[in-house]
Amino acid sequence: MLAELKCVHGELRGAIAALADLLSRAQPDDEALPAVRLRIARASRRQRSLIESGVFPLLYDVSPIDARAISDLSLETATQSIRYSEHIGRWTRSAVCTDWLGYQQASRDLAKEMLRLAEREAALLYPLLQTKLHQTARA
Repeated sequence: MLAELKCVHGELRGAIAALADLLSRAQPDDEALPAVRLRIARASRRQRSLIESGVFPLLYDVSPIDARAISDLSLETATQSIRYSEHIGRWTRSAVCTDWLGYQQASRDLAKEMLRLAEREAALLYPLLQTKLHQTARA
């Protein structure tokens, strides 16, 4: 589970790096941008699904402090998912072409949030999953 989560985080970082490259351009790339947005959407969905369906249930017996941190992370993940959906809904292909500068800023802001959440997930979940891995190996 730990390796899979690290892989998903890597996919997300890679897709966001590809977006950053596109956002640095003077004009939108009508062919590459939809593909990169799809990569981010798939990585984000895979990340959320893995954490909610695989990681969180595995960590059912953590300390109360860790349980609270997991609960907070779950809420933060749900909130970010809503913001991401709103971003996608607002920034249609037409809207991107009409307001490239606005899209660039909005996308940079959202990408920062997504990377920050991935780092928060890593900081909390990697050590807990590592501990669980050691416990399972000893059993």
